[in-house]
Amino acid sequence: MKLTRREMLRGLVAATAAAPFATFPNLLLAQDKPPVPDLAVINGLDPAANVRAAVAALGGIGRFVTKGDRVTIKPNMGFGNPPEKATTTDPRVVRALAELALQAGAKRVMVIDNPCHKADIALEICGVKAAMKGLDDVFVATITAESFYREVKIPKAKSLTSAKVAIDVMDTDCLINVPVAKSHGSAIVSFGMKNWMGAVYNRTPWHVLHNLHQAIADMATFIRPRLTVLDATRALTTNGPGGPGEIASLNTIVAGVDPVAVDSFGVTLSKWDGDAYTPLKIPYIANAVAHGLGRSDVEALRIHRQTV
Repeated sequence: MKLTRREMLRGLVAATAAAPFATFPNLLLAQDKPPVPDLAVINGLDPAANVRAAVAALGGIGRFVTKGDRVTIKPNMGFGNPPEKATTTDPRVVRALAELALQAGAKRVMVIDNPCHKADIALEICGVKAAMKGLDDVFVATITAESFYREVKIPKAKSLTSAKVAIDVMDTDCLINVPVAKSHGSAIVSFGMKNWMGAVYNRTPWHVLHNLHQAIADMATFIRPRLTVLDATRALTTNGPGGPGEIASLNTIVAGVDPVAVDSFGVTLSKWDGDAYTPLKIPYIANAVAHGLGRSDVEALRIHRQTV
């Protein structure tokens, strides 16, 4: 069959136009792929499913854990209360993160805290250790002995210039912070950055020798997690950190790479001890912003919201 000159030209133009996409078939898909959000805010009745959805929205566990990594998970296991009292991180949240880390090929997962209450009682009653049953290469421990810590200088600190910090927090390939959302009599709220008080040997100087809000921000300049997952499954909205107080069933997980952004969004989830706050009204968040550690302007962040 003979083609006219016009038909040949028409075919050449069509082939040329299609060539870039034939050569690079994923070009349009890559251009259309939405950016990774700053925060993932997931609601649902299953805390484990909420965690998995949050991590997936942030790019998947492979963004944070690679094969052979030593992973340290730092929940709040500080009080000898059952999880229903909302003073400690929900065990289902911690287990979901441990499972994800193992699925990504983690060599081992350490789950650690330095409790306020008697360590063995806190560890038993908070439920985290029992929740890890059946997971090989996951080790849950309370780190109360001084040998678990190493004295370090905090170069960027304005007040807390040195501290004994948990070795497993510093010498790890991937650090995941998993606080519970609750009020606090001295810090107003206790979220991610406040959770590092359970990663130091002696927290008393934070209260006695330093301004607590500045000490929290100072430590946040030194301990930099790859991922922060705020457990607001149940939030202790009054009389924190130890309760008993009012508990709000928020059924929410807030996750992100920026610890300031996670804490800032946490402020907006509820009133705390009866008062509503904006993020910068929490002094330790304002101090962290002044340190350049992250963003508090939650209204300007890219937030993935999902109900599962």
